[in-house]
Amino acid sequence: MRLGPLQQHFRSRLRKRTPWAVVLVFAAVFIGLQFVVVPAGLQARHSGTLANALLTPFLVSFAYGFLSPLPWRWSGDDRPRAPFGRGLVQALVFNSAVILLLTALSWLLVRNASLKAEALGLARGAKVGLGSVVLVQLLAGTPLMTIIGAIISFAVITEEEKAAAEARLEEAQWVLLRGQLSPHVLFNSLNGLAELVRQDPAAAEQGILDLSELYRALLRHGDRPKAPLGEERALVQRFLAVEQLRLGTRLAVRWEWDEALDGIEAPPFLLQPLVENALKHGIAPHPGGGEIVISLRREGAGLRLRVVNTGRGMGLVPGTGVGIQNLEARLALAYGSQARFHLRPEGSATLAEVALERLETRR
Repeated sequence: MRLGPLQQHFRSRLRKRTPWAVVLVFAAVFIGLQFVVVPAGLQARHSGTLANALLTPFLVSFAYGFLSPLPWRWSGDDRPRAPFGRGLVQALVFNSAVILLLTALSWLLVRNASLKAEALGLARGAKVGLGSVVLVQLLAGTPLMTIIGAIISFAVITEEEKAAAEARLEEAQWVLLRGQLSPHVLFNSLNGLAELVRQDPAAAEQGILDLSELYRALLRHGDRPKAPLGEERALVQRFLAVEQLRLGTRLAVRWEWDEALDGIEAPPFLLQPLVENALKHGIAPHPGGGEIVISLRREGAGLRLRVVNTGRGMGLVPGTGVGIQNLEARLALAYGSQARFHLRPEGSATLAEVALERLETRR
C-alpha cells in the first residue's frame, strides 16, 4: 500500500465506531488501574501526575488501536500489505519510535523523580531513571504493540478482501442483469413489429428504423451504474413511439411526471420494464386498448414511480416476467430493503409501482 492509500485507510478507520469503542474501553480500564496502583491523593499532589494518569492511557490505547497496524500495511506499491519479514522490521522500528515518544511525554508530565517512582507503583522516596523506564517500556511494549498491530492489520485485510469479493460478485450480477434486459426489450419489440409487417409495411419499415435508434439508446443507457431519471423518461418516450406504430389509437399515454426530479440519478431501467409490462399484458391483449398513466413524485427522502394501465385486468403476478424479475433483482442490489415493488389491481386498472425510501444506493 502506498502512502496516499495508507492515509485514506487511516482516515477511514478513524471514522468507524468499533475501533474507537475498543480504544476508549481500554483507555478507561488503564486509567482505572492507575488510580488503583497510585491513590487519587498522590495524583492530586502534582498536576502533571494527574494529567499523565488521564492522558497517557488514552494515547497508548490510540497507538495500539490505530497506529500499530500502519507499518504492516506500508508496502510502497499496490500490494495491500508488506511481506511478512519487511512488515515485521517496519513494525518494530515504528512501534519503538511511538513508545519512545509516549515515554518522553509521560516523563515530561511527571517531572519529580520521586513522583515518577510512586506513579510507577514503587515505594515512596524511591527514584527511577529515564533509561530504566525506556528500557522496560521498549522490552514490554514493542513486541506487544507489534503483535497487536499484526492481528488488527490482517483482520482488516480479510474484511477488505471479503468486501471486494462481494463487490465483484455484485458487479457481475449487474452485468448479467443489464445484458439480460437489453435483448429482452429488443425481442419483445421485434415480435410486435412482426405483426405490423403484413398490416402496414411502410409503418413497419419506419418502426424498424426507430427500433434501431431505440436499441442504440438502450445500450448507452444501460452501460452505466446510474443515470438521470430524465434520460430514462426520454428513452421510454422513444420506446412508446415505436409501440404507437403498432398499436395506433389503441394506445393512449398520459404523463404526470415531476420534471424537477429529472436530474436525480438511479439505476437504469427502473421505468422501462414497468411500461413494457403494461403494454404487453394490459394494452396489447385488450381489443379496445387502453391508457397508460406514468407518474413520478417525491415522497419524503425518496420517490415513488407509478405506471397504471387501463387495459386488460391483471393477469400477471409479480416476479413471473423476465423484465419484472430483472427489475426486482436490480432494486435489491441497489437499495436492499429500502426499495419496494408492487404490482396489483387498482379498481379496474393495474398498477405497477416502485417506491424508494431514500435516493442513495448501497453501491
